Amino acid sequence: MAYRFSDHFRLGKSQAELDFIDIPLTTDIPLFVDPYALSLADDIWYMECNDLIVDFFQLVVDSIRSGDTRTAGTLLLNLHEPNETHLGLSSGRPAGRGIGRHQANQIYSQLSKSRAVASGQLRDLSDCELLIEGISNDKISDVTVNIIRGKLLEYTETQCTLLGIPTRKTQSGFVWNSDRRNWENRYVNLPTYQGERLILVPKAATRFRLAVDHQEYHRNFVLEYLQAENLEAATSLVKVLKNGKRVVTKTDLKEKYPCSKAFLAKFSEEHPDILEEYKKSLAAKPGPPNNEEIEGVQTDRRAIDVRKLIDELDSIPPGGDTAGRFHAFIMGALEVIFYPSLRYPKKEQEIHDGRKRIDISFQNSASKGFFFDLKLRHDIPCPYVFAECKNYKDDPVNPELDQLAGRFSPNRGKCGLLVCRSIQDRDMMTKRCRDAVNDDRGFILALDDTDIRLLLEARASRDDEKINRHLHAYLRQLVM
Repeated sequence: MAYRFSDHFRLGKSQAELDFIDIPLTTDIPLFVDPYALSLADDIWYMECNDLIVDFFQLVVDSIRSGDTRTAGTLLLNLHEPNETHLGLSSGRPAGRGIGRHQANQIYSQLSKSRAVASGQLRDLSDCELLIEGISNDKISDVTVNIIRGKLLEYTETQCTLLGIPTRKTQSGFVWNSDRRNWENRYVNLPTYQGERLILVPKAATRFRLAVDHQEYHRNFVLEYLQAENLEAATSLVKVLKNGKRVVTKTDLKEKYPCSKAFLAKFSEEHPDILEEYKKSLAAKPGPPNNEEIEGVQTDRRAIDVRKLIDELDSIPPGGDTAGRFHAFIMGALEVIFYPSLRYPKKEQEIHDGRKRIDISFQNSASKGFFFDLKLRHDIPCPYVFAECKNYKDDPVNPELDQLAGRFSPNRGKCGLLVCRSIQDRDMMTKRCRDAVNDDRGFILALDDTDIRLLLEARASRDDEKINRHLHAYLRQLVM
């Protein structure tokens, strides 16, 4: 069995219950952080990450185009090896593929002589995979991790607070400050293993391969365009089959137009519409990996038994003595049920200058399903979804609903989950939640053990529609 983050810190949680990659501590896991994927997300943390990448990369390109070699060199030199994430292709202890002085010089050389940089065609970090020799998937992922290191440090500290993971004060490594436009080092509180700091990465920020792929672009877009062009021009590459059909084979095209990034850069400059068409196609690429897929690339694949969580729920008695245990369980259960729609959980987030606290808050990242419909179909503001956990023996009453409704605002969101053990008088609970809607205080969905069991069972069966139907049925009771 590989020794993982969850083993070392005795979390007692499977990958499905964690918002981050449960990294192996003695090697890497073959996952990458994709800057293109970060650019698609519309939740706050991911948008802030994308802003950092755009700001940094534009400054590098502008410095090279203006001949400011000193600034460009300094920017590239401070991208150090991101061993702390344990993502990538190392088979033993992570050695890192970050940029040292030699590699910084190599990348500067490649960028400075690139016609894509000179023409302004190179606009995104992910474009390097298409147009710049020597910069591939793992390198782009490493560069991305370094640029968003500050956001990953923030995320790691939050997850450690959420799960009670011990940390120690340590240097952050170089962090890009987009306001000052420079690199800085500071002290942060991070988990460590054998004296080395660890940085956690959200599952939703990772991919098995980066979306942008120069070979795919060459094969499926460039060569197909050239096929049509050569057929129309009746070039020497046109062959006539026995049935009289005229064809141009990709095999012949590859000999004349080999898959080099220099060629792709020249072609893209001459045919920017083809490059734009390829980029539009990327939106259809697979999203973040699910938990089973993540386990599939671990050196020790561990079964994810969602139904086991139902037994764990039944083993927690209601009452104040086990409130902490119930709270910890629900955090993991909600992650299992709603990932990747709800992500980046935070525990007891302070609002109103600390006068009120929220049990758990999630960023709403849904691109389909119930939480997406809240925004699109029902026009309910919900950039965040809040959850309060009540391990009471009796039904929650108005003060508990008021406590959750008091967290709502148009900017934070007006939807929350009140998770409790049992609701004996379901009609009265529905009336109380409907009153909150009618008084414009927000939308509260009260879920008890019966609901959580049903939702976990649906997740175990990978029945997303059952989850959506159950929540939509509840919502209809509040608005009809």
